[in-house]
Amino acid sequence: MAKKINPKTTIKKLLDKTEVDEKLLDKIKEVLEKTDIDNKILDAYVDAKESGLLDKIKCYIKCYGGYVLAVGAGCLFGVNFWWGLGFLTAAGIWGYKINCNHKLCKR
Repeated sequence: MAKKINPKTTIKKLLDKTEVDEKLLDKIKEVLEKTDIDNKILDAYVDAKESGLLDKIKCYIKCYGGYVLAVGAGCLFGVNFWWGLGFLTAAGIWGYKINCNHKLCKR
């Protein structure tokens, strides 16, 4: 499991290293003490990573990203031929890279 970083202590260390007006420093510390949003975000990220949700999202992007590029290429052909051709080429490269697990690709 990855080491959990506490943003409050990290920000506090950075603030201690810099020369800032003391009133401003006190206000920033007060705001940091009142909020716990950063901890909630980190906890939600850790929970999503442990449940496999992030891996599932990455898989869908990897699998279907080429289709999105191909649809974008079809739409762009009506606007500008060269942009459409670029997106179509990117979709082809995307598909080749994702499916390059058999012997024909390794030659």
